[in-house]
Amino acid sequence: MGDTIRLGGRAFDLRPLKLGQLRHVLDALDGMAGKSGGALVEAAAGVVAAGVSPAHPDVNGDTILDLEATLEELNAAVAAVLQAAGLRPVGEQGPVAKTGDGSATSTPLSPPAAVMATVTSTT
Repeated sequence: MGDTIRLGGRAFDLRPLKLGQLRHVLDALDGMAGKSGGALVEAAAGVVAAGVSPAHPDVNGDTILDLEATLEELNAAVAAVLQAAGLRPVGEQGPVAKTGDGSATSTPLSPPAAVMATVTSTT
C-alpha cells in the first residue's frame, strides 16, 4: 500500500500507479503549466484526483474542489501524488555521472600542443 494524503478532513490512499494511470497524472500536470489563480487550483485538483483514482475511482477533480481544504493541504497532496508517481521537483536531479566512490571525476588533461613546422621565406 502507498501513502495517505489528507484534504479537508478526508483521507485518500495513494497506490502505486500503472503506466496508464501515470499518463493521466502527467496529463493533469501538463494542465497546470502557465496557470494562475483559480485555474491553478482547478488544475492541481485534477492532479490529485488522477493520483488517488487507483484507490478511489469515484473521485474526480470536482470532488477535490468540493473539499474544505487549505492551499497548504492541496500543495502537499500534489507533491505526494507526484512523489508517488516517481517524479521529482525541478532542481532535485540525481548526479549525471559518478565514480564508484560517489565522488565526481575530473576532466582529463588536454594533450600537449602539437609542434607545427614553419617555413621561412628566403626572398
